Amino acid sequence: MSLSRNSGLNIKDLTVAYKGGQLALERVNLTVPEHSIYTIIGPSGSGKSTLLRAIAGLIKDYQGEILFQGSSVHTKETLIGLVPQSYGLLPWKTVHSNIHMAMKISHPDRTQKHNQEQTIQHWLEAMGIEDLAKRYPLSLSGGQQQRVAIARAFALVPTIMLLDEPFSALDAVTRETIQRLFLENWKANPATTLFVTHDVEEAILLGEKIIVIPSDKGKSPVTIDNDHVFHMKHEDKRDSDDFFQQMKRIRKVIQEQW
Repeated sequence: MSLSRNSGLNIKDLTVAYKGGQLALERVNLTVPEHSIYTIIGPSGSGKSTLLRAIAGLIKDYQGEILFQGSSVHTKETLIGLVPQSYGLLPWKTVHSNIHMAMKISHPDRTQKHNQEQTIQHWLEAMGIEDLAKRYPLSLSGGQQQRVAIARAFALVPTIMLLDEPFSALDAVTRETIQRLFLENWKANPATTLFVTHDVEEAILLGEKIIVIPSDKGKSPVTIDNDHVFHMKHEDKRDSDDFFQQMKRIRKVIQEQW
């Protein structure tokens, strides 16, 4: 698909090096259309987390360009929501306060407390954790903490949402529940999204396109179209022949690229 340079999230020749000089990313090029969700899979050490951290502005020292709608992604106009593997919750703040503080920092010009409370309550209910509002992160299970992190990300109403293997430590039942909740809420509030996962099945379930990052940093990522599976009813995906064929297709690419 041919997209203009000014369309959506555009990463051009992105190179990031560790302090010792070893490359974490080398000349990565990637375009994600606005309001699209792409999943990313790659071997350990391939730079998946580094890519998200660079987009989020946590890595300042890089070469290349990271643009959104033709301008630098690191402007006040582009709000980025990051869900790290560790969830990123403040242990000394309640669930409610974690979300509220993130909203205050991200939207300092918002003075209507009532509207903020409505937003927080909406996302707590959407993620099924409204009864946890007064509890602290360390008293919650991993799945509960993950729901808080997702609720916080959606409550910010970000322009770009970045998720780094957010469901990797969850049991199968909890993982399937949160996948469904996440996708339902994303469809209702479609931020431009990159979702890193190590799970091929999850990549197919949640991505309009799937980006496979090679183990060789000198090679370009492989983009696989997944629209035909993505737009199925979520509960029908796993049992479909299209899903099975896509699994085979991606595993073949992985064998070639890793």
